[in-house]
Amino acid sequence: MAIISRISLAMLLVAHLPALPSIASARPVAGVTGTDAQAGPRSEEVRISSDPGVVLAGQLRLPATPLEARHPVVLLLGGGGPAPHGIYPLLEERLLANGIATLSYDKRGVGKSTGAFIDTIALMQRDAAAAIAYLRARDDIDSRRIVVLGLSQGGTIGQALVGNDPALHALVMLAAPAGKRSVMILDTMRAKLTSSGMRNDAIDPIVAATRGYLDAMSATASDTAIAAARGALSDAFVAAGGSRAQAEGAIATLGDPALVSMYQVAADEMLARVKAPVLALYAADDTVVLTRLAMPDARLALRHNPDATVIEVPDVNHGSQPLATGTTGKRDYQGWPVSDPETLDLVDRWLARRLAAPARE
Repeated sequence: MAIISRISLAMLLVAHLPALPSIASARPVAGVTGTDAQAGPRSEEVRISSDPGVVLAGQLRLPATPLEARHPVVLLLGGGGPAPHGIYPLLEERLLANGIATLSYDKRGVGKSTGAFIDTIALMQRDAAAAIAYLRARDDIDSRRIVVLGLSQGGTIGQALVGNDPALHALVMLAAPAGKRSVMILDTMRAKLTSSGMRNDAIDPIVAATRGYLDAMSATASDTAIAAARGALSDAFVAAGGSRAQAEGAIATLGDPALVSMYQVAADEMLARVKAPVLALYAADDTVVLTRLAMPDARLALRHNPDATVIEVPDVNHGSQPLATGTTGKRDYQGWPVSDPETLDLVDRWLARRLAAPARE
């Protein structure tokens, strides 16, 4: 049995509301009158200092609003991998039309950003925190109305930021893990192996050996201990019918620093700390973060949050891309990430409702 061809371990890496008035028209600015005092939409290239040697290249987009306005803003975070800025153009256009500014940036080591690209949770969280500090220092941004929106890994970063910083206004998560430490990766692995047709008596040793290997990597164990755990995992894959080369390929994926950092994340604990409003959307056809596992976890973690909304969106994939029309039996998706009309409507209206209200003290 070709394990790598039957399961994708790389994939482990990682109710409509009524129409509302736009924020620009709902929020007057004292001392500004007449059309001559209006500013059109504008875009600004920005540089954000993070760790030593890391400067993030970003794009701040400001809506057409009266001059001297202090804008609400959404920090847009991509998923795992070398994400550049500007990957959600349709969502940004919706937000700008509603008077909401947006900021996105190239990940460190990507595009015009400096530093080495190392896609771990800790580093990505520090960069996002630097972006928030940058926004708070600007005179044209309302520091009390900063929202974090993240897809997948970006949603995990958002949980940590908003959970640790009660001054942040809201959190929007798209297809974000929400389960207990380590369990989300191991449960996802088990589900994928089961769906491939593998027997439980072959799956159990693989999952157990994976736990041992990731535990060793997470604890920065000795080289000898890591080698032993790696060998046990390789043997478990071979015993299930894979070749030694296939097993080593799977182990190399599991040992990626980004995946190891995700294994260490207690998403349920982070999400439970979030007291700000939360919108959590999950894709019905997600094969990366399995909705049937993550969505109940999100509801459980958010059960004490009085303004938490968790919704499953049909006919979209992990990137909130809609199912293409005219296909012949194959489920094909089209468009940019976050291009599904229903997802765009849900995010747009949910944010408009909360950002149009007076800022939380």
